[in-house]
Amino acid sequence: MKRRNSCESGFSLIEVIVAAAIFSTGLGGLSLLLLTAVMGTAEAGHQTIASTRASSLAEMIAMNSAASGHYINPLPQAEPCMVGDDCSSEQLASADINHWLGELARELPRGSGLVCRDSTPDDGHSADPACDGRGNLIVKVFWMETRHQSDEDGGLRRLVTRLPH
Repeated sequence: MKRRNSCESGFSLIEVIVAAAIFSTGLGGLSLLLLTAVMGTAEAGHQTIASTRASSLAEMIAMNSAASGHYINPLPQAEPCMVGDDCSSEQLASADINHWLGELARELPRGSGLVCRDSTPDDGHSADPACDGRGNLIVKVFWMETRHQSDEDGGLRRLVTRLPH
């Protein structure tokens, strides 16, 4: 049997430090990957909420087309009108839009939205929706993504749904 020299057995301190550095770099990369995935999932969730809410309001407008103008300019609601009550189409439009705006504010970061007529719907932001009063009826939903605040648009996200003629 061959005897090993004591300097040939085990790992040197340098080898352990290099292995630990490589392992730490890998864990750091994995942490960054997980963080990016979580943030991307949150953004996808916001996009889904905005799309679902815009489609939902478009359906409400289609079902109450007699009062479509009241979705653009909601009536100030003196007394609440709930679904199932004997409501006028204007009251129902006002209740729909107020409920919808509340959902956007609750479910999206700085969420807001509106219904308007716009011939150039892919512009505007929450402070100035840039509705020109011409063209088809559209639903615009706005929200902020904090991860993209350094973008030129300041993290503003916009979703536009066009209603059928």
